[in-house]
Amino acid sequence: MTNDNFAFIGELQSEQKRKSGKQNKYFKSEAKRTLFAADNFYKAVISHFIAGAASGGFLFLTYYIPSLTSMFFSDFLSEKAVNTLSLTLNVILYTVFSAFFFAFFFGAYVLASKMKDEPDKEPGAPRFASLSSMLIPLNSLKNARRTFCLYLILAAELAVSVLPSVFVFSFIKMTELDRISVFFVELTVVLCSAFACVFFIMLFVPMPFVMAENRGAGAAELYKKSASAALCGIWRCYALLFSFLPLILLSILTFGVLFFAYTLPYMTVSCAKVGEYLYYLENPERKKENET
Repeated sequence: MTNDNFAFIGELQSEQKRKSGKQNKYFKSEAKRTLFAADNFYKAVISHFIAGAASGGFLFLTYYIPSLTSMFFSDFLSEKAVNTLSLTLNVILYTVFSAFFFAFFFGAYVLASKMKDEPDKEPGAPRFASLSSMLIPLNSLKNARRTFCLYLILAAELAVSVLPSVFVFSFIKMTELDRISVFFVELTVVLCSAFACVFFIMLFVPMPFVMAENRGAGAAELYKKSASAALCGIWRCYALLFSFLPLILLSILTFGVLFFAYTLPYMTVSCAKVGEYLYYLENPERKKENET
C-alpha cells in the first residue's frame, strides 16, 4: 500500500530510495507522538538513565582499582605484580562494563520498540509498554546468553573498524609527511572508522522485532536476519542519524541535560520506528500474520 508521500510495507525496495527523506520525517513525527503518549516519555527517560547509571557504575569503579590493589596487595606483592594485577582487573571491569552497557541500552531500545501511541483498548489487546521490558535481554539465561553473543559480534565488528585508525596513528608520525598531510590522513581514517562503526551498529536496528518474532533462534541467526533487514534501508538509517545533529549540538550546549532528557529517548524511539519498518519490509508475511 502506498500514497504520495510514504512507502509502506510490501512496496518494492527499488521504490524506497526516492522517498527516504520524507519517510524519515514521517518516522520522527510518529516517534514524537509515541514518546509523548500516556506515560511513555518518563519510561523512556528513566530507562536510559538506569542504563547509563548502571553501566557508569562499572566504569567509575575502574578509577579506584589502582589504589585499591595497592592498598590491599602492596604489603606482600612487588610493585610490578601490583601493577599487573591492577591492569588485569581493569581489563576485566572494562569488559564487564562494555557488556552491561550493551545489554542495558539494548534493553532501553527493546522498551522503545514496544511503545505505542494509541494502543487498542479492547480486551486482550496490547497495552502500553512496561518499564520491565528493558530487562528482556537479561530476563532469562537463554536471553542473557543470546545478548552476550550479540555483544561479542558487535564488539568484534567495532574492533575491526577501529584497528585501522590505531595502526595509522601509530605509524603515520614515523613518515616524512608534513603536519597538514598527517592531519588530513588521520581525519580521513577517523571518519572512515566512524562510518564503519555506525554501519555495524545500524545492523542492529531491527533486532528487537527479529527477537520478538524468532524466540527460538540463536544469536547468529538473529544477527543474520537483523542485518538482512537493516541493509534494505541502511542509508535511511544514516539520514535519520544526521537529521539529529542539530539537536545533538543543542544538547551539548546544555551540558548533556537535554541529551538524556529528550534527544536520546527521541532518537531511540525514532530508530525503533525505522527498525520496525525495515523488518516488516523484509518480512511482509510477518506483518500480515500479526494483523490477522
